[in-house]
Formats: sequence, C-alpha cells, structure tokens
Amino acid sequence: MAQPKTDPDIKTPADHLSHLELTTDKPQQPGEELPEILRQLTPPELAAMEKTIVRRIDFRTLPILVVLFIMNILDRNTIANARLGGLEAELGMSDTQYQTALMVLWAGYISMMIPSNMMLSLLRPNLYLPTVVIVWGLVSGATGFVQNYSGLVALRFLCGVTEAPYFVGAIFFLSAWYTKTELPFRIAIFYLGYTLASAFGGLIAAGILDGMDGLGGYQSWRWMFIVEGAITVVLGFFAYPLLPNYPSNTKWLNEAERALAQYRLSRECDGDKDEVEESVFIGLKQAAADPKTWLLVLILTCAVISMSFTYFFPSIVQTLGYPRVQTLLLTSPPYFLACIFSLLNSWHSGKTQERSYHIVTGAAISVVGQILSTTTHNLGARYFAMFLQAMGSFSIFQLILAWISSTIPRPKAKRGVAVAICTAVANATNISSAYLYPSADAPLYRKGCIVLTVALVTCASASLALRFWLKKENEKLDREEGDVGFRYIL
Repeated sequence: MAQPKTDPDIKTPADHLSHLELTTDKPQQPGEELPEILRQLTPPELAAMEKTIVRRIDFRTLPILVVLFIMNILDRNTIANARLGGLEAELGMSDTQYQTALMVLWAGYISMMIPSNMMLSLLRPNLYLPTVVIVWGLVSGATGFVQNYSGLVALRFLCGVTEAPYFVGAIFFLSAWYTKTELPFRIAIFYLGYTLASAFGGLIAAGILDGMDGLGGYQSWRWMFIVEGAITVVLGFFAYPLLPNYPSNTKWLNEAERALAQYRLSRECDGDKDEVEESVFIGLKQAAADPKTWLLVLILTCAVISMSFTYFFPSIVQTLGYPRVQTLLLTSPPYFLACIFSLLNSWHSGKTQERSYHIVTGAAISVVGQILSTTTHNLGARYFAMFLQAMGSFSIFQLILAWISSTIPRPKAKRGVAVAICTAVANATNISSAYLYPSADAPLYRKGCIVLTVALVTCASASLALRFWLKKENEKLDREEGDVGFRYIL
C-alpha cells in the first residue's frame, strides 16, 4: 500500500514530536518501515493516535506509579522519623547502631537491583511490580513489632531486598513507553513520589506521634511502621489491574496502537525495535562494555551522595531547637519547594532537549545550601539552606535517570541492565554515607556537608565531560549519516 502523502504545514504538540518523522521527506533507514497496519492512516490520524496513546499511558500509569513510590520512600525513611518517636531508647541502641540500621538496608537494596531488572525485561510488569510492593509492605509493617537491635537490622536488610526491584523497575518500565522527548518530564512526575513522601512523611509522623503514642500498648514509632506498611499492601493489590505491560503486549491497546507505540520508539534508535527479545546476559555484557555506562555511574553516584542528608533530615531540623512535633512539621516545606523546582527543571530540560546544564544548575544551588548550612549558626539562614539543599539535589537526580535511558536507549535488555547498574552502584554509597551525620557533629554537621559539596562539584564536572563526549559522538554521526537517525541528548 502506498505511503500517505505528507503535509508540511501540519502542526503538532511538542510532547509528541516523534510522529513528525512520518511526515518528512527524509529517507527511511533499514528497519524503520512504517508497520503495514498503519500505512492506510494519514499523518493527522497517526498524530492523533500517538497523542491518545501517550495520554492513556499518562493517566493509566503515572498516578499509581507515583503513589506506590510515595509508599516506597515512606517505608524506607520511617526509621528517620521513628528515631524522634523513641526507637533508639526502647531498643537500647547507640548512635552507631542506628546508623548501621540505616546502612544495612542498602546492602540488601543493591543486591537485588541488577538481577531484578534482568528479570523484568522478560516478565510482565503488571504482575511483577505490584507483587514486590505487597512483599515489601509486609516486611516494613513487621518492623513495628521488633524487640531488639538484631531484629531491626534483619528486617531492615529484608526491606532493602524487597524494595529494590520497584524503583529501577519503574524507571525501566517508563523508558519502554516514552520517547526521549517525553521521558524526562514523566520521570520528574514519577520522582515526585520521593519529594512528596519526604514532605508528607513528616506530617504523617507528627500525626502518629501526637495521636497514637501508647495506643494498644505500642509506642508511636511502632505505629509509624505498622500503619504505613499496611497502606502499602492495600495499594499493591490495587496496582494489579491498573498497570500495563510493554507496548507489544498491553491488551487494552488495539493492534494498531500497539504497533505505533513500538514504532515511535524504534525510530529513535536507528530502527532497533523496542521489543526485541535479547538475552538478559547479553544485555549485561553490552551495558558493562559501554564506557558511557560507567561515566553515568559516576554522575549518578555523586547525585545520590548529595541526597544523603535526607536520611538524617528530622535530626538535622531538630538542631533548630523546636519540640518533636514542630520539628517533624518543619521537615515538610523544603521538600514541597523541591517538588516544584524539580518539575520546572525537568520540564524545561525535556522542552529544550538538554540535560547537562540543567544538572549543573541544580548542583550549584545545592552547593550554596551545603556551604551556608555548615558556616552559620543563624537559625533562619540554616533553615533557608535546607531548602537549597533539597531543591538542587532532588532536581538533578531525576534528570540523570532520564539521561541514562536516552544515552543507552536500546536494546531493551541493555537499557534495563544499564539503569540497574547505575542505580545499584550509586546506592552502594549509602552504606558509607549512613555514617556522615553522627550526633556529635551537630548542629553544623561539617563532615557531611563537605562530602556532599565535593560530590556535587564532581557530579557537575562529570556531566560537562559527558556533554563534551556526546557532542563529539553526534558530530561523528553527522559525518557518517547526515541529518537522519539517532542523536545523543546533551
């Protein structure tokens, strides 16, 4: 069947640029032929179908992913709020033992990230992801019944093992549906779960601390784990019918929609089809052999280190001198502002198709916050510094995740393993950063601030180095291919 005639005057939304490839006079590359089922459609019909697909995925997927990620972070960080509720005193823990309880979660977390994404590239996301949500909810809720330090450490390790598949799996899942133009803002929306959980975590903890302490004979810190774990389990069951699978096997898309969902992604990658069944072990070998993977590992690792303060944030805010409930309430505003800034920074990054300068901007803001935090005893200035720390660090992390997926886009198995390698290695630093904020360093916590500042400067420098590298790669592709095919986002 003949290809539809093109109309150069057709205008379409910026978020759905991929279909413009269908209406240009550029030559098709090998493997890029429009699927047979779509050839009878006109360019406006294809554009409308693509817009419909993206909107359906947005409304069907993003809300439940965000809500589940909120619970992921709440369950993970409950221990920071529980510390103010009497956890250390009741279990007879020292400051070092508390930091070890923080650290051991990450030992379990990093052990499962790569194996989980290798499995997810072969399994159905709408079954796998909700199942891991339910399991980690049960483990987290059980933490409310521990009787000693050893039991806490054991459950924290299991919590890390069971929570690990969700985050890397969700990022991989999003990259299987969205183009490189659309992905940064969707990851930003997804990552809202982190900042919203951090913001609401303090409010929820304040409510439990003030209203449930002693209920049923349990201290408030126990109820924090029990209540949040139970909510997680219930939400996990709701996720089963809501999440889709991959573009090739999602049943509530018709055949033409599935074909277009795959085609619009395959055109970004020199015709590599998104759903090619590649061995996960070949994907592991490909990702490990690509030097760009390891520079991205460095960039993401520094970003993760820059967020280490969040696991001690209630204790840091407590140094301002307010009572426990007011302290928990004061933890929320910096995270709410970080939500807004992160969305704006990611939206602008997606609109301009630029990553490195946006990352450098966020790193610079956070550096100012770190320096201010450790050089003044003025309460107003220190609280303002906390806003800057959260704004900068949270905004750059999600941009880097999008950069990984666009820099190592296909095949699916390689992309999934690359995301997992980057996040696993980066999160391994939490094992050591759990000891950056000992109580003896209060109120300025100079050691932690200095380490985080160095990490931010390194993150910005490495991002600029990657920009230079990818620019050279694009120039090479321009010489070899001309104005067609895949290009790296800088």
